[in-house]
Amino acid sequence: MKVRGSRKVEIQEKIIHDIFCNVCGKKIHKNKDGYFDDFLSIEKRWGYHSEFDNETHFIDICQACYKVLINNLKIKPDYGIVE
Repeated sequence: MKVRGSRKVEIQEKIIHDIFCNVCGKKIHKNKDGYFDDFLSIEKRWGYHSEFDNETHFIDICQACYKVLINNLKIKPDYGIVE
């Protein structure tokens, strides 16, 4: 037989206070409900024998900078709507 009781447990969460665009440095807007405007977030873990051997890079890009980026690409990204 299991005898059950309860105990108070404190849980800590990591929260994001602010996000800054890595390109322009501007703060990405957060609305009154705490949600950030949409932005591109890239996480890349580089492999062995690369120029960044086993490093992980985190990059956030605002919509305005992303628009400039894709307009300067030689090969444009594919566009589609995910359903």
